[in-house]
Amino acid sequence: MPLLLKSSLTGFLELQDDHYTRLCDLCFRHLAGAFEQNRVVLANKSYACISNDDDRYGRSEHLKILSGYHFAQSEEYSQAIGASIFAHVWLLSAANYYRLSCKHRHPADAPWLDIDPIARTHHPQLIAEDLRLHRSLVELAGQLHEVRNTLVHLVETDPKTAPVGNFNFAHAYNLVKGSWIIYIALLRHYRLNVTPGSWGVQTRRYGLPRSLPSEKSALEQRR
Repeated sequence: MPLLLKSSLTGFLELQDDHYTRLCDLCFRHLAGAFEQNRVVLANKSYACISNDDDRYGRSEHLKILSGYHFAQSEEYSQAIGASIFAHVWLLSAANYYRLSCKHRHPADAPWLDIDPIARTHHPQLIAEDLRLHRSLVELAGQLHEVRNTLVHLVETDPKTAPVGNFNFAHAYNLVKGSWIIYIALLRHYRLNVTPGSWGVQTRRYGLPRSLPSEKSALEQRR
């Protein structure tokens, strides 16, 4: 029986262009999910974590909140992991799309055709280095790669294993924001117009906070 092959319905590189934008959307949807669960965790933390010598301990209302609290914790962890993995894949996919566009001179009217492409697209840290970004962003890109490798190939005895046991919204937020800054720098490298305050626009779109109190000022200054 012959194989049934479905021919591509898209032009050259159109699928890859669509692919990285979809991955970006998935990244931020997961981050928004982690944010919502994080709010549940914070709202119920004081009551869910009361000590066993408290009169409220073990009562029906406490057990109900405790169950919801643990569910929200688990969901926050899952969503934060998803956001981090998709941030890694989205950034590499975007960088690879523009590299291939330059290589094959497509599309013909692209503003980046006479620009030297970012050739090292297999590692977030190498992309940040080639874009000559601040050292803090290069380091964060390295952390993103370590987190991705840890989540996909967890080996606890590996010295490069990232601390993902208590991964939460804040961890994922910093990695995603750093990825966004690198992504915007990538677009500017290829002479593409970027909306001023793009991070604020993106976070509003997904109902996310524009910043976290614990963020490093270097990242905030380079958004």
